[in-house]
Amino acid sequence: MKYGAFIGIIGGIASFVGPPHHGLIKAMIGIVIGCMLLGKRLPIALKEMYDANKPVMDEIEDSFKD
Repeated sequence: MKYGAFIGIIGGIASFVGPPHHGLIKAMIGIVIGCMLLGKRLPIALKEMYDANKPVMDEIEDSFKD
């Protein structure tokens, strides 16, 4: 979970820093920078983020089946 949190923290910081563009664009730039900093640990971070979001994705899929 620490690698996924690292990417989120870098994305959050980037959304408040920089020129006055859309916050989502700046957050995505921060996420890309966080991924670049992780380097070889990126696959582990992506797997952790997928595992953490799996229950939420399952609930969303179930709500559309009704």
